[in-house]
Amino acid sequence: GTDTRAWDVDLKRLYLDADYAFDPAWSVHVTTDVNWLRGERDPDVWLKHAYVQRQWDGGTRLRVGVDDMPALALTSKWYGYRYIDPIGTSIQKIDSAADWGVHLTGVLAPKVDYAVSVVTGGGYKHPTHGRRADVEAMVTWHTSEHTMLALGGFDGQLAASADARPLYHTARRLDLLAAYASDIWRLGMRYSYASNWTTLYSVNSERNGSWSAWGSVQVAPQWSVFARYDRAQPTRLNDPSRRAMYANAGVQWQPVKRLRLALAFKRNALRRDNGEIRRSNEAGIWSEYSF
Repeated sequence: GTDTRAWDVDLKRLYLDADYAFDPAWSVHVTTDVNWLRGERDPDVWLKHAYVQRQWDGGTRLRVGVDDMPALALTSKWYGYRYIDPIGTSIQKIDSAADWGVHLTGVLAPKVDYAVSVVTGGGYKHPTHGRRADVEAMVTWHTSEHTMLALGGFDGQLAASADARPLYHTARRLDLLAAYASDIWRLGMRYSYASNWTTLYSVNSERNGSWSAWGSVQVAPQWSVFARYDRAQPTRLNDPSRRAMYANAGVQWQPVKRLRLALAFKRNALRRDNGEIRRSNEAGIWSEYSF
């Protein structure tokens, strides 16, 4: 019932990296994540990465500490525009960017690799633990130099504890990802089906289905256009008519290798079959500087 317009500035992410290699096999790495959003008095500071790494010949790598989770890291790499907004599973809160635990990656066969993370389930912003470890795994088939197919899943309790109240469910998620990326084009789609991410303490079960599709094309040496569309059914069992939608579109200018600037328009909406619940529109300039 209201129409609100405002201008403001966010520091969405500031990553500061430090690493040291003892030898070709052993190294350590730390990444701080600074986040300062409009309306908040003080910035938030987290450890996005803080791990000891062991590297073997053949591509096998073990990291102990906090590191990226397999599904979101792979999606963001092929999507390429995460600085505009994270992918739909993050918006729906059924995914985690990084977590504390043990992270293993390697090669299963030619053109097939894997990633497995055994973690706390609380995420890197909440370094805590529950009664058991959570597991996320993903297998990726690089069908060609520019294309890939991936299948993954998650099983855990999200660092929940049954000390104060009983746990009734386990959180699970199935992920399917297909993408194409070249010097000119980026195309991709991810589908995720999650269960009980918000109802661990509830007798009732819940399901969440979401998908994201994206595309971008370089139209000139320094210019690209991009678009993305997400659609989710966050309450498939308890309120099946409820739908969440996200879309963005814009143009990116990359004057130098380390700097990207984008003029983008975003739209968020929450609907039911009988009408729209709420919506928001946003337009602005997003930037990413890598140093």
